[in-house]
Amino acid sequence: MKKRTHMEKRLSLFALVLVVALVAAACSSSGGDTTTTAGDTATTTTAAAVTTTMAGDMATTTMAGDMAPEIKTDFGVDVENKVITIGLLPDLTGVFATLATDMVDGQIVYWDTLNANGGIDGWTVKYIIEDTNYNVEQYMEKYEKIRNEVVALSLSLGSPTTVAALPDMKADNMLTIPLSWYSGWAIPSFDGGVTLEQNSNYCIEAMNILDFINEMGGKTIAIATFPGDYGGDASAGVIKAAEFYGMEIVYDGTGNVIPGQDQTAVIQGIVSSGADCTFLTTNPSIGAEILVGAVQAGYTGLFTGSVPTYDFRLLDSPAGPVYDKVFYQSSYSVGWGVDTPGNNEMMAALGAAYPDRRPSDGFIIGWNEAVTMRKVLETALANGDMTRAGVVAAGNSIETVDFGGTAPNQSYAGAPNEYVQRRTAIWNPDLATYTAAGGANQTMSQDDATTGSLLEKDFFVGAAAEAFDFMEPCWTAG
Repeated sequence: MKKRTHMEKRLSLFALVLVVALVAAACSSSGGDTTTTAGDTATTTTAAAVTTTMAGDMATTTMAGDMAPEIKTDFGVDVENKVITIGLLPDLTGVFATLATDMVDGQIVYWDTLNANGGIDGWTVKYIIEDTNYNVEQYMEKYEKIRNEVVALSLSLGSPTTVAALPDMKADNMLTIPLSWYSGWAIPSFDGGVTLEQNSNYCIEAMNILDFINEMGGKTIAIATFPGDYGGDASAGVIKAAEFYGMEIVYDGTGNVIPGQDQTAVIQGIVSSGADCTFLTTNPSIGAEILVGAVQAGYTGLFTGSVPTYDFRLLDSPAGPVYDKVFYQSSYSVGWGVDTPGNNEMMAALGAAYPDRRPSDGFIIGWNEAVTMRKVLETALANGDMTRAGVVAAGNSIETVDFGGTAPNQSYAGAPNEYVQRRTAIWNPDLATYTAAGGANQTMSQDDATTGSLLEKDFFVGAAAEAFDFMEPCWTAG
């Protein structure tokens, strides 16, 4: 099974040497100094209703009415100064640092731009950012550090880290947007209703990818993943879809990819399987080590995998030609440079803030998380309840978050099987397109900036994902 390409691509894979060095972006400075919370219960007078605005529209949110009921608050809301404090718990120094830094900066620019244009009816949104290093112990320390200072978390990176803190989040009524696509976040019996998943999840995403591979004629699949929620959830989706489409799993390396350990056994398992396609759920650098190692060892199949497995900066490395040749990229959102109302607004704001930095699709993910949190805060203000419980209730009542075309709209109202996002897209990393735009020397201020992927299949729902009765997490520990 050969990769479909947009142009003839000629390369020799035998001379490639794996030198995959993803350069972690310097951690951006946080605009969120420690703030004073509103205490136990405070009140203020505001308007009666929030006017509906388009996603990402930075015009000041307006309210209707002269007087309104008192707004209830507890943590993270300074009534006197009209300041709402939220938290972000990313990995800025660990295995996902490169992607996470861009996602955090996408949120920073969103909130800074919103605040500069009047905030939410005069309410300023302040953020506190703490690095967790993708480490459960450090995550718990940082959560404890900020838990009494914030009303909600607009970013919580990692499945194992967020799952570890989930009992505290439930006890605290801490609304959280995970930077993780674990299927459990959409199941109230698992998360207690305190998390708002973004986009689809690893399980359904995998089903859609296998639909695409089946459409191309692929019949045998190899799996290689990190252990835990991240790898287990994606692998569960692969296995469910393989059964649906009559595919065969010829190598099951679920949980066999251990960061920091030798990946030779995984590479040998993939090569000896002879699979038509290998599904990876790793971080980008380890994924590249496995992919290029397998190709050098004679593997002739294709590769694909979960969204966090790929980073466009791989096209800068000697692995770039291999990704151009054999890899398909799954995506929850459009890429940098794609013309949509929401994307154009985001690109203009990021370009103004960081004109000399290179574009990244990570900015889009962070921006969209902020779009969701803004909708939640607007709804809670309109309800007159800015307590943590009130913010949780507001989040779970939202019927539509409009991302302006950067991603399929999201809903959080109803039953999981009704609101879970099932649409994903498939992209084709294209080294020629990336190089023609300037490659690693691109800046966000240039008109033709791109992260180098061409659309292969627009947002779709595969047959397996459409038929899937989503009632519980696809994977659970134990």
